[in-house]
Amino acid sequence: MADPIARYPFSGTANYTTTLASTAHYIVVFNDGSADITVKAGQFQAVVKAGDALDERVDPFTTLSITGTSAYRGYVRVIPGGVG
Repeated sequence: MADPIARYPFSGTANYTTTLASTAHYIVVFNDGSADITVKAGQFQAVVKAGDALDERVDPFTTLSITGTSAYRGYVRVIPGGVG
C-alpha cells in the first residue's frame, strides 16, 4: 500500500461541513479549544475532548463535519490511487 498523503487542511471555531474532492482514509483533528467537538468522517463519529487530538484510519469517506464552538484544526490523509 502506498503511503497516505496529507490533504485538505481545515481550521475554525464553528460548525464546518465539506465534501472532499477525493476519498480520504485517515482523519487528523486537534482540538485547541476549551470545549468538546464532534467529528464525523463518513460513517465514523467521535468526540474530541478539549486539548486532545484524533488521528485514526477509518472507513473511506468523502464527507467531513465538525460540530462545536471550540478552536480546531486538522487535515485528512488520502491513499494515492485509492488503494486500501
